[in-house]
Amino acid sequence: MAEQQTSSLKLLFDEFLESYYSDEIKDIIIKFPNKRSLPVNISDLEEFDPDTATNLIADPEIIIDAANESLMGKLAGLNFDTYIPHVRFYNQSINTPMVLNVGSAYINKFVSIDALVVKRSDIRPKIRDAVFVCTFCNAKVKANLEKEEIPKVCPECKKRTLKIVPEESSFFNSQKIAVQDPLERLSGSIPTWQLEAWLDDDLVNMAIPGDRIEISGVLKIRPRKDSRGKVDPSIYSMYLNVTSLETKQKEFADIDISEDEERQIKELSKDPEIFNKVTQSVAPSIYGYNEIKQAVALQLFGGTPGKKLVDGGQIRSDMHILLIGDPGSAKTRILQSVSRLVPKGIYVSGKSVTGGGLTAVAERDDFSEGGWTLKAGAMVLGNGGIVAIDEFDKISEEDTAALHEALESQTISVAKAGIIATFNAKASVLAAANPKFGRFDPHKYPAEQFDISPTLLSRFDLIFPIRDIMDTELDKSIANYILNQHEAAGAAIADVESSVAAEEPPIEHSLLKKYIAYAKRYVMPRLSEEASNRIKEYYVDLRRAGSMKGATPITPRQIEGLIRMAEASAKSQLRDVVSVKDANLAISLSEYMLKTLAVDTEGRTDIDTILTGMPREKVDKINVILDAVKKLEEMDGSAKIDRIFEEVAKQGVDKNTANKYINELEQSGDIFSPKMGIIKVVRHEEE
Repeated sequence: MAEQQTSSLKLLFDEFLESYYSDEIKDIIIKFPNKRSLPVNISDLEEFDPDTATNLIADPEIIIDAANESLMGKLAGLNFDTYIPHVRFYNQSINTPMVLNVGSAYINKFVSIDALVVKRSDIRPKIRDAVFVCTFCNAKVKANLEKEEIPKVCPECKKRTLKIVPEESSFFNSQKIAVQDPLERLSGSIPTWQLEAWLDDDLVNMAIPGDRIEISGVLKIRPRKDSRGKVDPSIYSMYLNVTSLETKQKEFADIDISEDEERQIKELSKDPEIFNKVTQSVAPSIYGYNEIKQAVALQLFGGTPGKKLVDGGQIRSDMHILLIGDPGSAKTRILQSVSRLVPKGIYVSGKSVTGGGLTAVAERDDFSEGGWTLKAGAMVLGNGGIVAIDEFDKISEEDTAALHEALESQTISVAKAGIIATFNAKASVLAAANPKFGRFDPHKYPAEQFDISPTLLSRFDLIFPIRDIMDTELDKSIANYILNQHEAAGAAIADVESSVAAEEPPIEHSLLKKYIAYAKRYVMPRLSEEASNRIKEYYVDLRRAGSMKGATPITPRQIEGLIRMAEASAKSQLRDVVSVKDANLAISLSEYMLKTLAVDTEGRTDIDTILTGMPREKVDKINVILDAVKKLEEMDGSAKIDRIFEEVAKQGVDKNTANKYINELEQSGDIFSPKMGIIKVVRHEEE
C-alpha cells in the first residue's frame, strides 16, 4: 500500500517538477555534484496540489521520499555512488513554532523555524548504504541505514555474526547545530532553550554560531541516556532533521512596522525637539545624567553601516560607551533599561562571565560526542544589537584580552586545536564599572582609578565618570523623583488615584523601539562638507592648543568617533545628510568627556590620561625626578633624598609631588633605596 502511494506521489512530482522547476533541474545537471539540491517552495506545491502540500506538513517523510525519487529520475544519467540529489522543501509561513514551543505535538511533523545558531559540532561521516559481511559464512548483506534498521542476523546462516565493511559502504557528511529563538522574538524575561538540529550532506558548514537562520525539516525523537549512559525508555530527546537551511542575518532593524506606525514615525521625526525627546525617553526612571543619556541615544541609532576603506577594510559604525562610577549611581539600571529597549539586547555581568562567554570558544563537550564544538558568546549572539556588560572591571585580564578584537574590528577569531574560525560581532557595547578603590578619590586623576587596561579603554568612543557628589538641592530632586515613581507605582497596584504623577517619557517605549529600528533600516546619513569642516576645525584647533602646552588633547582615532556620533545624530532625525548641528552635538559630548577625564592639574586637556593611563604632566615630572637621581649619582656617587627635592624644585616639582612619584617609582621597581634617605636607579642589564 505504501509502495503504491509512493509510486502515485512520484508521478505527481514528475509533473510538478517539470512544470515548476525544469530550469533549476537543468542547472543541477550542468553543475552536479557541486550543486545537488533543489530548493522547492511549499507555496508552489500548494498551488499545484493543495492536498499534497497539506500532507507534507502532517506526514512529511513519504512526501519527501517521493519527491527525491522523482528528482533522481530526472537526473538519471548522473553518478549517484557518492553524491545523492535532494529536494529541499522550505516555506517560512507554514507551521512555524518558536523553538521554546517545539514539543510532542510536532513530532514527525514538518516545521519551519526562525532561529539563532548557538553552537556547531565538527563534521562526522555517516553511513548511507552499509555493506555487512558474515564472519561465519562470508555472505554479504546490504542495507540503506537511512530507511532500514541495522541487520542483526545473517540471512544465509542465521547467525549473529555480521560485521560492517566500511571500505565497501557509502558515506555522507553529517553535522549537528544547536539553535535557540532569536533574542528579538523573546519578550521580557522569557527564558529560551536549545533545539538540536542535524544537517546532512551539502547543508553542513552552511551556518556558524551567531548566524540567524531559517530552517525547515522533520522533528524526530531518539532515546535519551541518563548520566550513567543507560537508555531511559520513558524519556526521549527531540532533534530536527533539517531539509533546508537559509542564512539570514537579521539585525536590530528587523521589527514589523505597520503603515500607520510608519506614518507616525515620519511625523515624529519632523518635531524639532525629536532628539531631546528620544534622550528623555532613554532610561526615564533615572533622574538627570543628560549627557550620558544623549550618548546612549546616539549609540542606539549608530553611525552609517557598510562603509569601507580604500584597502577594503570595514569602518566600524557601532559606538562603544563606558560608564565608570561610584556605587549606587544607577549604572546597572541604565544598562538594564537599554538592553530592554532594543530588540536584540543582551545583559551580562562581569562577575559571572568568561572570555568564551563574551566572545566565542572551541571546546570538547557531549554535544559533539567527544569532538570539537564551536560555541558563540554574548558578542556574537548580540550581532546587530547592543551588549550591556556590567561589572566590566571584574572581568579577568585574560578574558578581557579577547575583547580587543571584538571592540575594534567587530570580529572574533578562534584558533584552538587546529580549528580556525572568524565570527561577526557587530554589536555596540555599553559597559559599566566601578573605580579601582570603590569610590573616586578627588585628589587623583580619574583615569588612574580605572582598573581597566588603557589599550581596552582606547576602544571606547566615550567614557563617562559618574561621581556621587553631595549637593543638597540635587539630593532633594533625586529623592523626589524616586519617591514619586514609587508612590505612583504603588497606587497603580492598589488601583487607587495617586496624589503625584510619575513623569512619563515623551515617546512611548514600543514606539521608540520601532522609531530606532526604522532609522537603522532606512536612513544612511552621509557627511556634508560643512560638517566635515567643523570636525576638522575642532580637531586641528585642539591639537594646536595641545602642542603649545605640551600635551596631546586628541588623536586621529577620536575623529572616527566624532563621525559616528554626528551620523547617529542625523539618523535620529531621519535625515540623510549630517549637518553642522550634528557635528556640534558630537563635539559637545567629546568635550564633556575630555573635561571630566582628561584635564591635568595645570588645566591642559591630555588624552594620554585615558589612552596610556598616565598624563603627559605626570610623565614629565617623573622624568625630571629620574634625571635628577641619575645626575646626583654621577656627581656624588649617590642621590640623597633632600638633594633630589632641591634639584626637582628648580624645575617646578614641589616636595609633596616629588615624594608621591618617588614612592610610585619604588613600587614599580624603577628605583630603590639601599638605605634610609638614599635613592638609586635600577640598572637593567642589556641582553
